[in-house]
Amino acid sequence: MNKHNNMTQPYWLPLSSVLNPQGDKQQPLIGFDDEFVDIVDYILRITHRIWEQKNIGLCYRYYADVCPVFTLGAYGENIEDVIQGTLKTIAAFPDRSLIGENVVFSEEANEHYYSSHLISSVMTNTGNSEFGPATHKTGRVTTIADCVCFENKIVKEWLVRDNGFLVKQLGLNIINVAKHMANIPSKEKHTQWLNDEFNRVIAIDHRVASTPIVEGELAAFAHTWLDTLFNQKQFAKVHEFYSLTATQQWPSGRMATGLAQINGVFIQFFATCPDAKLTIDHIAITPFDETTTDVAIRWSLAGHFNPQNSELSELKQQPYFILGASHLRIKNKKIIEEITVFDEVALYANLFKAHALVSKSQWEENA
Repeated sequence: MNKHNNMTQPYWLPLSSVLNPQGDKQQPLIGFDDEFVDIVDYILRITHRIWEQKNIGLCYRYYADVCPVFTLGAYGENIEDVIQGTLKTIAAFPDRSLIGENVVFSEEANEHYYSSHLISSVMTNTGNSEFGPATHKTGRVTTIADCVCFENKIVKEWLVRDNGFLVKQLGLNIINVAKHMANIPSKEKHTQWLNDEFNRVIAIDHRVASTPIVEGELAAFAHTWLDTLFNQKQFAKVHEFYSLTATQQWPSGRMATGLAQINGVFIQFFATCPDAKLTIDHIAITPFDETTTDVAIRWSLAGHFNPQNSELSELKQQPYFILGASHLRIKNKKIIEEITVFDEVALYANLFKAHALVSKSQWEENA
């Protein structure tokens, strides 16, 4: 667990204070600009400058020239890809705001820092986007951006957005948008990454408890939570992990309060992928207050699709892969708040792409 007591805490501070910190430096931040007092301050302020103030060119200052960016729907590998993606998003949603809800961090080896940035964005779709023509409607999207930072630059990023909820608010149908996006050609490296990740995860033995990737009671709790509910599907044990009044936010507008509703979210989700297996790829743990701790988990899930409606029956048994992230707020050894994010639109788009490749291969074999 990180042991800093006076780290920047966005939850408690007004924006003016976040953007103008007065405290002493809390971390060495070797190689970073002197203005930053800790890694949370760095993440919050560079995000504000690039997105809120629309200083897109600052990406050259705060991103490495070679910077892999992994998302479920696309892959970028250098600074030009970062800038192009940022410009496209802002062009489609020019008034997009980014509210930094939380930054959970860890200090890695060799002066590297890892941040998991929970963001809420409100934005109006006044330009054409990857989802289709402008709808001129306003929506809110939750994002978790996990970054590896070194010497004042982001050197690797995993970007997870709840595009399913956004699409619904724009008045669009998730499946129709996914079919539209499936027609957009994928980069070869993105396809290779998806295949490699699917094969990596599907190879695990989900019946065996995973080995915690960091030490400590809360890391062990996170592993047991995911092993029990995601891998072993023992939903009767949900009470062992959540408080009676826990809240849960899942993609595409799924909201739950209390054990019964949370149990329902899990059962409905895993009905679409009964053989799902999950690996934990990173954990960061940061104190929230004297009695509560935040845990950020980046995870990957793989299995095969089991559609619950006839509209998607053609996709049955297609490879099903999710890049996901969860933020847990834990008190008295129970989750009191969970926010889980993944891109359900990209998930379905990838299923349609996989089906199209299978159909093309079968047609060529029979030709």
